Amino acid sequence: MKTRVITALVGVPILIAALIIRGVVADVLIIALTLIALSECYKALAAAKYKVCKWGGYFAAIIMWPLSSFMGVLDPLLLVTAAMGISMLGVLLSKEPTFPNAAASIYPLFTCLMPFSMFMMMHSTMYGRVPGIALITMAFGIAYGCDIFAYLGGRTFGRHKLCPAVSPKKTVEGAVSGVLGAVMFALIIRAFFVHVLSTPMPGIPAAILLGVIGSVAGQVGDLTASMLKRYSGIKDYGKLFPGHGGVMDRFDSVIFTLIVMYCYTLVLH
Repeated sequence: MKTRVITALVGVPILIAALIIRGVVADVLIIALTLIALSECYKALAAAKYKVCKWGGYFAAIIMWPLSSFMGVLDPLLLVTAAMGISMLGVLLSKEPTFPNAAASIYPLFTCLMPFSMFMMMHSTMYGRVPGIALITMAFGIAYGCDIFAYLGGRTFGRHKLCPAVSPKKTVEGAVSGVLGAVMFALIIRAFFVHVLSTPMPGIPAAILLGVIGSVAGQVGDLTASMLKRYSGIKDYGKLFPGHGGVMDRFDSVIFTLIVMYCYTLVLH
């Protein structure tokens, strides 16, 4: 626990500082996280005996920065489509062009590349009068608020198993507590931006809805990441964050919440 706390105290300020500075610093950080997350997913799939094509994911992650910085255009869906085409071609030209290998090659594109590309696009974009960085902050608050309250609620009230085949310790009571915690964090973050920073934010009904949907998506992301770890026979995706594991161990719920927040920006547009 001591190691986890120290890592959080060091890592969170670095992430916040990079997002505040924005520009090249934030872009490089997001690309680095994307490449590491992809690598962790590919290694987990390799441990599960899949022979995946990695080049589509790596190529798309690297070109995120020039597309965003020099061309001013970064469409996550187009990026994933291009990466999927390269990955499929790689599998078809390999020695074992099987459907499981093709499906496994696509999995990291939707669970790593797409949400992180949405992250990059949102952090420097304004949606009407609402800054993308504020929505990203809300997404992180929703995900981690859900994690904290799900843990506390599960420890205190947990009786009914949620998904024992994937994560034996998670309970229905913990999941419900996580949703309530996520809504509370969403409202607190909204209030901070509106009343302290005088920044336009989604209305209270929208913040509540984002808290509910985002927390459910985050828990699905957490369980999905756990499912791959259990299937691959690994304990953690990596060792980048001492006490926490790898990027996918720390961001598994956040990235699915970011997808929800990105979909909300389409509504704002």
